[in-house]
Amino acid sequence: MRFKNTIIGMPFLAIILISSLNLSCISDDNEPEEGVCGENDNFPYMKEGNQWTYQLESFFMADAEMIVTIAEPLEPGMFKVSINSDLISEPIENIWYSCGDNISQMNSATDDPLNNIFRKNDPAIGTIWEGNNNNDVGRYEVIDKNVNVTTDAGSFVCDKIIFHIEDAINVDTIYESSSYGTIKYDGLFLNYELSQKNF
Repeated sequence: MRFKNTIIGMPFLAIILISSLNLSCISDDNEPEEGVCGENDNFPYMKEGNQWTYQLESFFMADAEMIVTIAEPLEPGMFKVSINSDLISEPIENIWYSCGDNISQMNSATDDPLNNIFRKNDPAIGTIWEGNNNNDVGRYEVIDKNVNVTTDAGSFVCDKIIFHIEDAINVDTIYESSSYGTIKYDGLFLNYELSQKNF
């Protein structure tokens, strides 16, 4: 058996900081309709300047703070996102792109958004999608809805999503708000929760 954390191919400290921002692929039947990429209506938190601060606890390193900021728009619905922490020497930059009922996380604006889905808008219980995560197959499943989660940032109503990498023993849990994004992440090696936001 293998222990796996949800990781993206980067140096280890960077990997652990963005483990909830999983890169994943969806099957053809989940592809958004043509022409809807770039619309932001399904994700109200996708706005320039929005910022999340998380308190992070990891099996591998000291407790830390992680700050995720939507830094600047690149085109309609596409934003540069900065991830920062005192555990890394410089911020990590990604691109978030709203595409129909999905948000894609990409390394560059030329990546195919349909191959990089990491969040869905209001998925039903039982919704499942699979994706590549550091060359392993990861599986997401929505197991509950309308779950009340309270953190230092307030109380939120969330979808409860489990994430599992094939052949790994750990199953991690993500609590996702349709209005505010990721609220809490519970994993075998990594835990974090929202401590404040500016919107």
